[in-house]
Amino acid sequence: MIIAMPITRRSLLGLVSGSTFFLTARAYASAQQKLPADAPRLSFPQGIASGDPRADAVMLWTRAVPLVDATPGSAGKIPLLLQLSASEDFSSLLLQNAVHTSGDNDYTIRAFVDGLQADQTYYYRFIGPGDSRSRVGRTRTAPAAGQPRKVNLAFASCQSYEDAFFGSWARMLADDKAAAAEERIQFVLHLGDFIYERSWHKRSDGSAHSRKVPPFPDGADREENRYAVSLADYRHLYKTYLSDPHLQEARARWPFICTWDDHEFSNDNFQSYSTYGDEPHLDPQRRQHANQAWFEYIPCLLSELDGQPAHDFRQLPLEGDAQNRNRTAIDSLRIYRHLNWGQYLDLLITDSRSYRSPPCLPEGFAESLNLPMNTVQLVDIADAGSDYNDGQPPATLPYGDGSVVNPARKRPPGSLLGEEQRNWFVQSLENSSAHWKLWGNALPLIPMRLDLSTLPFTGYEDSIFGIDAWAGYPHELNYLMRELQQQQITGVVSLSGDHHMHGAGSISWSTTDPLAHPVSVDFTVAGISSTPLFEDLTVVARDKHPDFQPIVYAESDGEIVPVWHMSLLYGVLSAFTYAKTGLTSLATWLAPNEANPGLKYVDTTANGYGLARFDAEELRVQLVTLNDSRRAFSEPPAIAYTANFRLPLWQAGEQPELQGPEFDGGAPFPFTPP
Repeated sequence: MIIAMPITRRSLLGLVSGSTFFLTARAYASAQQKLPADAPRLSFPQGIASGDPRADAVMLWTRAVPLVDATPGSAGKIPLLLQLSASEDFSSLLLQNAVHTSGDNDYTIRAFVDGLQADQTYYYRFIGPGDSRSRVGRTRTAPAAGQPRKVNLAFASCQSYEDAFFGSWARMLADDKAAAAEERIQFVLHLGDFIYERSWHKRSDGSAHSRKVPPFPDGADREENRYAVSLADYRHLYKTYLSDPHLQEARARWPFICTWDDHEFSNDNFQSYSTYGDEPHLDPQRRQHANQAWFEYIPCLLSELDGQPAHDFRQLPLEGDAQNRNRTAIDSLRIYRHLNWGQYLDLLITDSRSYRSPPCLPEGFAESLNLPMNTVQLVDIADAGSDYNDGQPPATLPYGDGSVVNPARKRPPGSLLGEEQRNWFVQSLENSSAHWKLWGNALPLIPMRLDLSTLPFTGYEDSIFGIDAWAGYPHELNYLMRELQQQQITGVVSLSGDHHMHGAGSISWSTTDPLAHPVSVDFTVAGISSTPLFEDLTVVARDKHPDFQPIVYAESDGEIVPVWHMSLLYGVLSAFTYAKTGLTSLATWLAPNEANPGLKYVDTTANGYGLARFDAEELRVQLVTLNDSRRAFSEPPAIAYTANFRLPLWQAGEQPELQGPEFDGGAPFPFTPP
């Protein structure tokens, strides 16, 4: 007789997520479970990690490589044990379960453990035969949904392995160990560019990198760089990055909550298109490889989240026309999701790459109109498309002799999130009852506009520094911010990355209406190790655009002064005046940059990280800038300075009032005299 067993969500997930184990912690677990006598010894070269803690569950991870004559390699399933305990010495076990791995997943293991207590610290490790075992990891669960618990988190982005050593992780670890228990970091929000798919032969200034990514198993080589093209290549990058001891220790000490940006697949990508050449190139197989490697190496909750769009990696055939192959590759993994951290915090993690429309303007279009940069008006026209001017877009563009056809007049408005994700995001904000709604947002919201219209006798218009981030999608950003205003949704804060700079500012419900008031705040964090924006910009200004050099940098007593900060905060006329006269007082008198309302702080010379502390009434943010991490170190690099901000929680009918920056340990130019 056959007895039909009910199919639960848990058993169904076990069928579709073959590389994920579903385990439940108990009050006591037996330690008698043994491994087969012929099981191979293991190494754990990429450490261990945990991710996406819930009040009752967390995802645990490792990579367990079989050792045969001290070299990796084995066929079939490789057994090992996972142990979980409430004590660091594992004197009593809450879980000991056999799990296994294989070369099919590059020997990675994902273990979803539920049955945990809310707001608790746990310790875990993986054990192989003999004396082979992983390091001990520490993780924690989230507070229960209604629990009034202060939140301490770190946020980070952009960690090029080659540009510098991971001194930022080393500094964060050392300071957290020395901190009082109530001040310690509870989780890390990683905002993307965990790896870099491209490996440049040298820095933009011609100098050598701090260290090198070993040759790709496959890879593509060009004159300027080499880059990943296969699943083996993307796995190779994660293994290389996770060989760093400080990144390993960070993942062992704190649970991570991650999204991706572009370099997990391809620089400045959209959907499954890479943009290395003059025209976008559809690259669905490469995109699917990148998705699979991310899923294997980044522990997170996806299919485990009830009633959410997120789902685990699905290997599907790339068939049909270009549109179908693109869609299949994109949907092989869906990562936007909603997590909770007690009464005070809901986290909305978005995907800024998979569903976005192509850039509203192609590279070089502004130059073809004899414009120095993409103007605010040009981007508004191109991005809004057929919706511009209440559905009456101009037939031609208002530049030159006025004969250039508007290429966007019949095109729908651009979108960075895509309709489905945008609707989910807005609905999640509307349904949230948490004090703070934290947007884990890979791309900055703060404006990066240059008020070129203030330069006399030029005829220039206010322009946008770059259109790859939200500045290139103003139509959708305006829609989202108007929703906050109209629905009176408060406590929305974006933490963002990507731009290799620190920045902070309030965001208004319109990017064009001068009467619009702030409805949200964005803090963007500099790269852990990636070359700061100002260094690359200085090379471009010096070598390709010398006419713009005075609004980028000045030279004083042999030192380079980043007047680019003045251009963004005070305005280009202020920056130009300072570059020519050296008079800070005169430059200050000409401030502020009216094209960047709400912008409070930029430091494009920084490497570092952010710290955020949420409670019932206030958010405190620290943007930490380190001294140079380009040289190998035995002690964590020192902090150069820290910018401190306060943001009181505002109520319906009120506006966010961002306070700061106030500095510890000095300040970047132009906040103190050079």
